Amino acid sequence: MKKQMISAFLIFIISIISIMPFASAEENVPQIQQDNANTLKTLGILKGYEDGSLRLQNKIKRSEFITLVVKLMGYDTDADIDNVKVTFTDISSKHWAYDNIKRSIKYNLVAGYPNNTIAPDNDVTYAEALAVVIRALGYEKDLKGEWPNNVMDKATEINLTTNLNLDANHKLTRGEMSVIVYNALTVNFNQ
Repeated sequence: MKKQMISAFLIFIISIISIMPFASAEENVPQIQQDNANTLKTLGILKGYEDGSLRLQNKIKRSEFITLVVKLMGYDTDADIDNVKVTFTDISSKHWAYDNIKRSIKYNLVAGYPNNTIAPDNDVTYAEALAVVIRALGYEKDLKGEWPNNVMDKATEINLTTNLNLDANHKLTRGEMSVIVYNALTVNFNQ
């Protein structure tokens, strides 16, 4: 009788443990962000960290986002960038993303700030990220109105903001960024 009670108790404990969610670094990240990020990782667009994690709750830097869009567009294989002139005063050839910044200049993905900087190590805002993707997809010439509302309106119109509802100045996480980039995969290019 004791063996049956112990066995029943162990089965009960094992069943409870098996249905309990385990804590993870991504536990506060919405499922849509995890799913979109995993798809981007499978496609080779998003790269994880050395430990295999994606750290979707971390903020994303401007240089990281630019690199991601360069990969999304397939420009990362373009080795013909020696003649691309970088005029931004706050980045040098020693920066890890320098070549991707050059590619982003070559393909008119970034404009930088009015003071001729690009702030590669600053967190990217929602509106800034949307602006880069809008340029990449060819919709910049269709923008109407003032910054950042013009970018926010166009992004909503072409469904870049699906599954996101953020303020223009919100600093993006890697998870939120994965939703924007995933959404971009479904948008037609504007010729």
